[in-house]
Amino acid sequence: MYDASFSRPPFPGPGSRRSGSVFLLIVVLALLPGEPRAHALIPDTHASAQPAISPPEQPSSGPGGRDYRFEDVAAFHVGDSPAGAGIFAPDETTNVDRQNMPIVVFLHGFGATDPVTYQDWIDHLVRRGTVVIYPDYQDPGFLGRGQEAYLRNMFAGVGEALALLGASPDRVHVVGHSLGGVLTAAYGALAPAVDLPPASTLTIIEPGGCRNCGGQNAFGIPLPLSRQISPDTQVRTVVGGDDSFVGDADARSIQQMLGDIPAGQKAFESIRSDDHGSPPLVADHLFPQTGRSGGETDALDWFGLWRPLDALMNCADRGLECDIALGERDDHVPMGLWSDGTPVLPPDQVR
Repeated sequence: MYDASFSRPPFPGPGSRRSGSVFLLIVVLALLPGEPRAHALIPDTHASAQPAISPPEQPSSGPGGRDYRFEDVAAFHVGDSPAGAGIFAPDETTNVDRQNMPIVVFLHGFGATDPVTYQDWIDHLVRRGTVVIYPDYQDPGFLGRGQEAYLRNMFAGVGEALALLGASPDRVHVVGHSLGGVLTAAYGALAPAVDLPPASTLTIIEPGGCRNCGGQNAFGIPLPLSRQISPDTQVRTVVGGDDSFVGDADARSIQQMLGDIPAGQKAFESIRSDDHGSPPLVADHLFPQTGRSGGETDALDWFGLWRPLDALMNCADRGLECDIALGERDDHVPMGLWSDGTPVLPPDQVR
């Protein structure tokens, strides 16, 4: 019934989200004029006397925290790529158990068909008691074929996964990064028309790849920008303050689809980089990627993405933690403390 051997080779992406920066640094250093080697032998007594300032650790409990209900994650795959999907569920649970758990549809960025790119976040969601559906929606790799079919493939994969689970949820939670962020908005607008559960919450992260969002981009998928997403949906849109790859143009275009949603049910935030300590927290385009072929998790993940999504699901499903999920208009969501007690820079509310 399930294909317990679900696994794909790591997608040929950029690897660690910091690896590009390291490579660039090496190249820059190689091009700089040489300095006398004697300088390197002079000890920096001032630097050595200063204690290192380290970034925050993952919260021990609550939204974004590590107080998990389940220890292990089971992975399966259903359907044929690119119209299939990965399924992640708490290990040693039955189909009946899974049918009663919240469902998250997790939509990857372009080329990230292997879920290991976001594995730490997926594992976090599942170990908290959630079933994650990870649609293929595209063939592996970066060839860019079949863009016109991505939306159809995504819906097909979700349908295949729900059928295999035997689940008929009233609503689901949808989160997507980059091109997956564009698909998240499309799911919110179109899912009921294709007989899939409507989205209770949408988390749109650094969307990029909207073909009709105002630029001259021939790549990507068109969004139904003239349609309004249901006013009972809760939506959090996130951009990276140092995302020089897609910026915030598509995110701003998507806002016109949210016009019917009350202000108290949506937020648009820019996560900020912070180099107060080491390693620095970098809010670039790849910061949501975590796991074996993504970067290591840090405070931007735990406090900027995981914590708000956990709370957003609780807010929609149980009416709890809504202030953490979307924040107050004049009170930013806390991002933790550096080891010297300095708060990490909070997100900016985008207007």
